[in-house]
Amino acid sequence: MKKLEQNEKRGRPDIVHFALLEASGSPLNREGLLTVYVHTFNDHVIWVNPVTRLPRNYNRFVSLIEQLFEFGQVPPNPAGRPLLTLKKQTLPQLIKEIKPSYVLALSTIGKSRTLEASASNLPDNKNPVVLVGGFPKGHFSEATQNLAHETLCIDHEMLETWTVVSRVIYEFERALSLPGKRLKTR
Repeated sequence: MKKLEQNEKRGRPDIVHFALLEASGSPLNREGLLTVYVHTFNDHVIWVNPVTRLPRNYNRFVSLIEQLFEFGQVPPNPAGRPLLTLKKQTLPQLIKEIKPSYVLALSTIGKSRTLEASASNLPDNKNPVVLVGGFPKGHFSEATQNLAHETLCIDHEMLETWTVVSRVIYEFERALSLPGKRLKTR
């Protein structure tokens, strides 16, 4: 890996695994209010069906992703909607397809602001997108940063991807008053 170009942004599917587990298990996802995409270094986009229950076991997750790259979807011949789909697509193409009203990128080189303050503005947008880096080191490329309306730093230290994902989702849930709404429906 060390010999590859931009090696600091490659070779850590475990980061994606943890982040996807955080996202898919969230109340935001269970309420159907979250759409998750993974954009890879080599310009592939993975769409995760909100009903997908990803394997907790990392080795099973790797096998699932291998199957996804082999067949383009999981399961290969679904009766209904697939659980995961894969297509060749750049990040700008994905953003154009999603048609977000607001794109927020989170990076230690962004403008300092609390996540609570940042997430409180998300419900005001019809279709917000939050970009979280899933690489072990480094920052978004300039091209990626240019896709964002705003790049924010939510902590003076670099946080793990799954921590950022979990916090973004929770703060968005709070901004929507989702925790209280879910308890009232009990």
